Amino acid sequence: MQVHSEADLKVLVAWMYYDEGLTHEKIAHRLNLSRVAVTRLLQKARKEGIVQIQITRPLPVQFKLEQQLEATFGLKRAVVVKTYGDWRTTLDALGRAGAQYLRSLLFPGCRLGVAWSETVRSIIPYLQRPKQPLQGTVNELVGTRTMQTNPFSVSVQLADALGMPLEAIPVPVVVQSKAARDAILSEESIRTAMEHARQVDVAVVGLGDVGPECTMVRTGHLQAADVAVLRERGAVGDMLMRFYDSQGRHVPGPLEECVISLEWSEIRRLPHIVAMAGGPRKVEAILGALRGGLCHSLITDSDTARNVLERAGVG
Repeated sequence: MQVHSEADLKVLVAWMYYDEGLTHEKIAHRLNLSRVAVTRLLQKARKEGIVQIQITRPLPVQFKLEQQLEATFGLKRAVVVKTYGDWRTTLDALGRAGAQYLRSLLFPGCRLGVAWSETVRSIIPYLQRPKQPLQGTVNELVGTRTMQTNPFSVSVQLADALGMPLEAIPVPVVVQSKAARDAILSEESIRTAMEHARQVDVAVVGLGDVGPECTMVRTGHLQAADVAVLRERGAVGDMLMRFYDSQGRHVPGPLEECVISLEWSEIRRLPHIVAMAGGPRKVEAILGALRGGLCHSLITDSDTARNVLERAGVG
């Protein structure tokens, strides 16, 4: 049997593997080598430039944006979906991605926190009840009653889809005064629910913008004058009804002491916040949240991700 030098073997193994498509096992048999030896020879061939792999298609745009977001803002995970020609289709894609990512985060005994949000609500159609109950809990992070019928409620449907019990906060998200809020929070069941909300392992939230069509205006809790005041104070977004500026710093709003939600300091202590937001109106809110480290994972669309990175000077 012919004895080949290592230099020749590296070329032979490379040709057999990459050009002829043979497996490691078949190459080893043909050359009377071990599979380990074949693997090492291929590694050396790559390292020494004997084999040069050229990818003829560009990296998928969404994946590149995910990498840039994670590297720039230190995220645990960025998920970027394609931006479609209409918002409903884009929202549907966000929901599908959000459901998939959420499933990867859940574990037995997980305490999952949620707040009402149009974007978070979009995950519901894509969740399937697990075969084995997770023995966890879905916890509301804010009051669920609004001045109008709440079109963005998500907790009941989410708990049902996951087969997990719901610990609700069935009170107005905004009350008339600090005294009213304190009275509600003194009720044992609400006090307990709020305490458990502070202990969630994962929180999935939307990000509100500070504009004339923001959610707080649409639900009747803020007027145009209130929004103007918030903008003057530097607010660019809200998380769980708590406003923040372009650097993710807290901006007390006109309803600060009347909101039944986690306090700003309590939000900052949550171990894993997944923010779901997309569209041109949310760029400032997303960038502020990322700069301030308010969220640990982000689910958004490609146009929004690109605009956020451009605003951050990355591109």
